[in-house]
Amino acid sequence: MTAVLAARVALLLLALGAAGRARGAKGAAVVGLAGAAAALGAAPRPLPDPVTLGAGLLVAALLLAFFGSDRHSPLTAEAARATAALATGAGVVAGLAFRRAGLDAALLGASAVAAALSVYGAEGCRANAEAGWRRGVSWASAIALPGLVGGGLLALGGTLPPHLGLVGPAAGALAVLVAWVPSVLLEHRRVLRELSEEVRLGILPEVDLAVLVNPWRRWREPRFGRADERREYVRSALLLAVARQQQRRRTGEANRLRQLEVLAFRTRVRRVVEGRVARYAYASDESSG
Repeated sequence: MTAVLAARVALLLLALGAAGRARGAKGAAVVGLAGAAAALGAAPRPLPDPVTLGAGLLVAALLLAFFGSDRHSPLTAEAARATAALATGAGVVAGLAFRRAGLDAALLGASAVAAALSVYGAEGCRANAEAGWRRGVSWASAIALPGLVGGGLLALGGTLPPHLGLVGPAAGALAVLVAWVPSVLLEHRRVLRELSEEVRLGILPEVDLAVLVNPWRRWREPRFGRADERREYVRSALLLAVARQQQRRRTGEANRLRQLEVLAFRTRVRRVVEGRVARYAYASDESSG
C-alpha cells in the first residue's frame, strides 16, 4: 500500500513538473498520463458519481492553470495539439481505470474526462489571447467549466437506457469538437481585424492576409516557403495579431510593453516577407538569364 501511494505521489509530482516546464504535445501527454494515473491509480474502479468527477476535474483544472497558464498557447492550432495530447492521455488512463464498470461506462468516463480537458484547453487558449479583465474572466471559465462538462456528461450517461449506452461517449466526442468553435471563430476575427492594419501599413501583403485568415490553408500555403519557414511566418503573424489586440485593450505601462511585442513580431514578419520577395526576384533573374 505504501509503495502504491508513493508511486502515485511521484506521478503527481511528475505531472505538476511537466505542467510547469514542458511545452507542446509531448509534455502535455506526460501531464495527462501521469496526472490521471496519480488521481485514479492502477486498480480497476467503478465509475464515480457526477459530483465526485466534477470536483476532481475542478481541482485538476485549477492545478493546470496554476502551474501552466503562462505556457498555454494563445494560437488555436498549437493549443489544440497540446490539449489533444493532454486529453487523450488522461482519457485513456480514465477508460482503463473505469473498466470495472463495463465497456460503455469506461468509454463514458474516458470521454467525459477528455471533453472536460478539451474545454480547459480551448478556454485557456482564448484567455491567453486576451488582456486585462477579459483574461481573468476567461481563465475563471477555463477552471470552472471542465468540472461542469465532465460531471454533466456523466449525469447524462446515467440517465440513458442500456441500449443507448454509446450516446454518452458520442456526446463527449462532440463536446471535444464544440469546445474549440469559439476559439477558431475569435482567432479568425482577430486575424482579419488586426492584420488588415498591417496590410494598410505595407508590412503584410494583402494576398497573405487572405491565406492567414483561413485555418485550413495557412499551414499548407506553398508560397510561404519550406515547412519550417511557413510555420515561423504563420506563427509570427498570428502572434502579431494577438499582441495588437492585447495592446488595444491595455493602458499605461502594460500598453507600452505590448507595443514592444508588436514591434518584435512585426519585424519578424517583415523580415520573412522581404526574404521571400528577394528569393523570388533572384529566381526570376536566374530563369530569365
